[in-house]
Amino acid sequence: MKTAKIFHILNIILFSVTVAGLCLFTLILPKRDFSEPENRYLSDLPEFSAQTWFSGDFTDGLAEYSREHFALRTRWISLRTRLERIAGHDEVNGVYISDGRYFEVAEDIDYDAIDRTVEALNSFSDRCGGKLSVMLVPTSAQIYADRLPSYSKDQEQRKMINYVYENLDENIGKINVFDSLMRERDGYIYYRTDHHWTTYGAYVAYTVCMNRFGYDPVTLDKINVEHASHSFYGSYYSKVLSEEAEPDTVDFYTSGGAEVKSVKITRADGTTEERDSVIFREYLEKKDKYLCFLGENVPLIEITSDAGGGSILIIKDSYANCFVPFLTKHFSKVTVVDLRYMMDLSDYCDPAEADRILLLYNASTFAGDRNIVKLGQKAG
Repeated sequence: MKTAKIFHILNIILFSVTVAGLCLFTLILPKRDFSEPENRYLSDLPEFSAQTWFSGDFTDGLAEYSREHFALRTRWISLRTRLERIAGHDEVNGVYISDGRYFEVAEDIDYDAIDRTVEALNSFSDRCGGKLSVMLVPTSAQIYADRLPSYSKDQEQRKMINYVYENLDENIGKINVFDSLMRERDGYIYYRTDHHWTTYGAYVAYTVCMNRFGYDPVTLDKINVEHASHSFYGSYYSKVLSEEAEPDTVDFYTSGGAEVKSVKITRADGTTEERDSVIFREYLEKKDKYLCFLGENVPLIEITSDAGGGSILIIKDSYANCFVPFLTKHFSKVTVVDLRYMMDLSDYCDPAEADRILLLYNASTFAGDRNIVKLGQKAG
C-alpha cells in the first residue's frame, strides 16, 4: 500500500515537473510571429489594461497566446493526429484522412445567404450589360466523395451549384466544369494535401471556359509541363501535421504564343509592385508553394500580354490563381480582383471597361462567402 502511494506521489511530481518545464521553455524560448508548418500567423501577447482585464479579453488572449506559443507545439499537434489515427478516427481537426489524401469536412449550406449572393450577382450583371459569367468549381471532397468515410456528411456541392445556376439571370453565363472534372478524376486534378486544384485541374476548366467563350484553348501537346517542386505540403497538412499523404507536385504550364508583358500588383495598403511574370518562383522555397501562382492574395492584379484579344475581369478566390495564367494567351488585359480585401470594387477598377467578366470560386468558399454581396451595391 505504501509502495502504491509512493508511486502515486512520484507520478504527480513527474507530471508537475514536466508541465512546469514546458511552461518554462514556453516563456524563455524565442517567440515566432509565423508558424511555418501550420502556415499561419500566431497571436500576439495581449495588452493588459483595466478594461481588457474586466472584460475578459486579456485572459482569453493570454490563453490563446499560451496555446499557440507552447513549447514543441507542432510536435504535439503531430502526436495528437497519430493518437487519433491509432484510435481509428478518420477526422482530425476538421480534416478527413482517407485513401492517402486529405479532404475538407462539409459544413451546412446557408441557402438564405446564397440567395442574397445570387441577387447581388443578378444586380451586378444588369449594371454591367450582361457580360458576367460564373464558374463554381467543386472541391476534391465532392469529386472524390466515394473515398470519404462512410459516416461523413454529404458535401451537396452539385446541388448547390445547380441551385445557383438555376437562379442566376439568363444574361449570366453558367460555366459547368463539374462533369469535366468528374471525367478526369483519375488524373492529378487536385492536390492531396491542399484545398486547391492542381494546374492540370485548372487546365481542364480552362478548356471548358474557352470553348464557352468562343476561343480555341491551347492544346496539351503545345504545352510544356515543368515539375517545379515535388515537396508541397498544403493547407490540409498544416491542420494535421501528418505525413500519411505524399507531398504534392507543383506544375508550371508554359507554351508559345502570347507573352506576358507586365504584372502590376496593388496591395490593400495602396503600395504597388511591378513584375514581368505571373509565376512567382521565390515561393518554391517557402511552405505555401501554391503562392507561386500570382503570389499572396491582394485586392488587385493587372496583367497585360501581347495576345491582342480584348480584356477580361476576374472576380475570384484563390482557386483562380493557377487558372489566370492560361487566360493571358487569349486576352491582352487580365484584371484580377479579390473582394475580401476591398470595400468597393469601383475603388480599384471599372467593370464596364472589361469585355468579359468571370466570377470564379470554389463551391465551398462560395457557399460561405459574404463579400460577393458587395457587387450588388451601386458605386457611390
